Amino acid sequence: MTEVAVDLHRLVEEFADAIACAVCRERLVLARSQEAVCGHCKESYRWLGHTWDLMPLSCRESSELWTVWDQLQMNGLVSYREDPEHNLAVGERPDCRDFSDFCGFDGRVLDVGCGPQPWPAYFRGHTARTRFVGVDPLIENPSARYLQLRAVAEYLPFRSGVFDHVVFATSLDHFVDPVRALGEARRTCRADGQINLWVGEKRAGAPPRSESPGWYRRLERPPGSDDLFHIKRLDVDDVERLVQEAGLHTRDHEVRRVDDFRMNHFFRLAPRE
Repeated sequence: MTEVAVDLHRLVEEFADAIACAVCRERLVLARSQEAVCGHCKESYRWLGHTWDLMPLSCRESSELWTVWDQLQMNGLVSYREDPEHNLAVGERPDCRDFSDFCGFDGRVLDVGCGPQPWPAYFRGHTARTRFVGVDPLIENPSARYLQLRAVAEYLPFRSGVFDHVVFATSLDHFVDPVRALGEARRTCRADGQINLWVGEKRAGAPPRSESPGWYRRLERPPGSDDLFHIKRLDVDDVERLVQEAGLHTRDHEVRRVDDFRMNHFFRLAPRE
């Protein structure tokens, strides 16, 4: 068995009691190099060569926006490959450090929309017992330093109440159904855990780039989306509405100014009593 295989086995074992079928939420056993089949509902999930695709086929029946989402995901993948420094959480970034300090990671952490990088820059300053798992539809890196699974926020492949932190780091405005995604976070988070949300807000009137690179100009915005990468850009009012609709409330909210037009909002959410 290769070193990569041993590492993957260990990472899966750390979350073996938490991983579940994304359809029926019964326990799902993952064995390397094998398709995973739910013993309860018989939903099957592909082995991708370095991890599993745990996106259920039925998810696309929930909304016509999945076609729009497909194009936005491909646009995002281009941006990650062409300019990772500005589009992925990599390197020594003050905003990532601020978010990590705000979250105070401890225990089991689920990163929803983690991105394809091997190790997000906000995975820092955590306790020794912290263990990370990430889900993203664009997982493609076999050298990831933590468990990454291909999945979507609206159908999280985990049992209920198994995480100390569920994290959305600038990912909430990429989802087809953000209310359902927040509801899934509420379901999978422990009763005494926390949902950590990072939303970047850009005010109207922000000046455009003086010049966009060629790869950016070649991207196409699908009808039904706000821009090349987001189904709907969110402001603070949008976030508060989504949080309430998902049965959550804001426990803490901190704002970090970027410039005159941009700011980062950090939220700590909990179930509404």
